Amino acid sequence: MSRASRGGIVGGLILLAVLTLGSCHYAAYQKQMQTEELPRAVWSAEHCVTFDSFVEQSRTPHTLYLYVRYNSHYAYTALPLTIELRSALGWSATTTLTLPLAEEPGVWAGEGYALHQQLYKVNASLTPPHPGLYTIKLRQATGQATLAGIETVGIAWVATEQ
Repeated sequence: MSRASRGGIVGGLILLAVLTLGSCHYAAYQKQMQTEELPRAVWSAEHCVTFDSFVEQSRTPHTLYLYVRYNSHYAYTALPLTIELRSALGWSATTTLTLPLAEEPGVWAGEGYALHQQLYKVNASLTPPHPGLYTIKLRQATGQATLAGIETVGIAWVATEQ
């Protein structure tokens, strides 16, 4: 076997190892990703999207990921959300944040052509005080009665890799 062939094989094996190791982190939140499709791609102000997440490792920092899939009927450059996190034992935390969906009007960010999608790493240091079931509620916070163009929202709340 020539030196060039061995170099190509070794390079290919290194690339495969890097891709495999890189996908481990992807699999950590992808495995726990929960999504909900919004009927007719419309999110009303009254509709609360709710997800449950079980925490095994309390007192370990957890990362919250948000997933949004949207189409060109969305009329704004950002999506304001209220996020409420509540445990079955009564602990709770609430925050409001704004997810950028476009760089400027009509110039969408994220991946996709007709439908765009983005994954946001929201909080990498939220530490649940105890193990157990937690409920995560998402509400659109635009002040509009309905938002057209939001197709799917999702969350993953996973222990942060050290």
